[in-house]
Amino acid sequence: MDRRKKPLDVAASSLVDLKAELFRKQEEFKKEKLLKDAGIFAKPKTSNKKPSIWNKQNTGVANRAEKDVEQKAEEEHILDKSRKKLEEKAKLYEKMTKGDFPDEETEDLYLVDFTQKIIDKQHEVQELYQSEAARKTLEKETDDEETQPEMEIPPPEDPDEEWVDYVDFLGRSRRCMKKDLPSLLKMDQELQGKRQGLDGSTLLSEDMKRELQRQQWEKEEEEALRKPMGPIHYEDIRENEARQLGVGYFAFSRDKELRNKQRATLDMLREQTLDQRTKREQLKEKRKAALDARLSKLRARKVKKLREAGLEEEAEKLENGELKGVPDEPEAPRVTAASRKVEVVIQERRDTKPGVPYVREWDKGKELMFGQWSKKQEELRDERDPEFAPPSDYFMGQKKDGNYRSQNLNSQACGCSAQEVPPSVQTNSSDAQNQEPLYQSLDDMLSYYRQVT
Repeated sequence: MDRRKKPLDVAASSLVDLKAELFRKQEEFKKEKLLKDAGIFAKPKTSNKKPSIWNKQNTGVANRAEKDVEQKAEEEHILDKSRKKLEEKAKLYEKMTKGDFPDEETEDLYLVDFTQKIIDKQHEVQELYQSEAARKTLEKETDDEETQPEMEIPPPEDPDEEWVDYVDFLGRSRRCMKKDLPSLLKMDQELQGKRQGLDGSTLLSEDMKRELQRQQWEKEEEEALRKPMGPIHYEDIRENEARQLGVGYFAFSRDKELRNKQRATLDMLREQTLDQRTKREQLKEKRKAALDARLSKLRARKVKKLREAGLEEEAEKLENGELKGVPDEPEAPRVTAASRKVEVVIQERRDTKPGVPYVREWDKGKELMFGQWSKKQEELRDERDPEFAPPSDYFMGQKKDGNYRSQNLNSQACGCSAQEVPPSVQTNSSDAQNQEPLYQSLDDMLSYYRQVT
């Protein structure tokens, strides 16, 4: 069937639209032709077609692209310029390193001493050449030594200094002097014995171990049969026990005589320990007895004091040991006049004169710092405001109480009359009272302690 005669399956409406569009185009063409013949050019028709979202660009993209192109061109220009400058500098540096200077004036303009660099480079080349030549000669000498036959070592003057070769128990070849050979062989034998002892416990089979153990038991039984009948000790039946028995265990010897000696030594040490322990206990009892006697004396003094105060009942209870709630007063320490003396050590600076107080650098030219302490105590009390002064009876009562307490303490500590006090103590107390000065100023106190010490 012919294709040209094939009917088209097209709707009538589409054919009408096609004819209308064709007619419209024909009319537009006729109008344009008439206007062109008349000399009137028609303006191109602007299309009101809306651009798609894919063709839309951000604002300023074109301007930025133009700036990028300009900047890239400028950078390429600067790069070419710097490359040319560097090439010129490299060429100039090569000329200068070779010693090719335009003139002597330009040579002084540069900070680098190119002449010295040329000399140093020549020295480096010479050193490299010399080291290479020395290496070649050394290699040649080593090759010659290897190719030459070994020379015989001349015999030594002393025969003990002769070198000898030997083989140790491990099969290694050793070389040493003849005088050292006996000691080395002995050391080798000792090491060999130790290694055999260690290897014997590891390389033997179970049957061999049992056989050795059986032989050892037989030997022990034979020794036991030879010995006379007697007591059996723990060491006889231990049989190489691996258990650790602690620090309190002492391994006695299986020999009877040696065991008796060890027992005698231990008994002697035990007796010494017991003797020392009894001595310590006796000393402790003596101290306790002395302490009890001292406490009884204190109790007797307290009873006497209570009876003097008229408290007979409490004194009887204390004497009979019934008053347990009241603790015994400890013995007051005996205060002597010699103990009141305080040892004062005054160290003076070496950069000052003796007896003159040290003046700092920033205090020079000022008034004397110790002038305010030159006044007497009475003057200072007169200048003090009475509102801030303590009561007048405070110091008087304190002095009375202090004197009374010191008298009581001395009477209790001594437990006797003033006649029984040793004369040395009385003289010391009187001397100490006489030696207590009244310091009028700081300088007087310093001078007094210098005389005492």
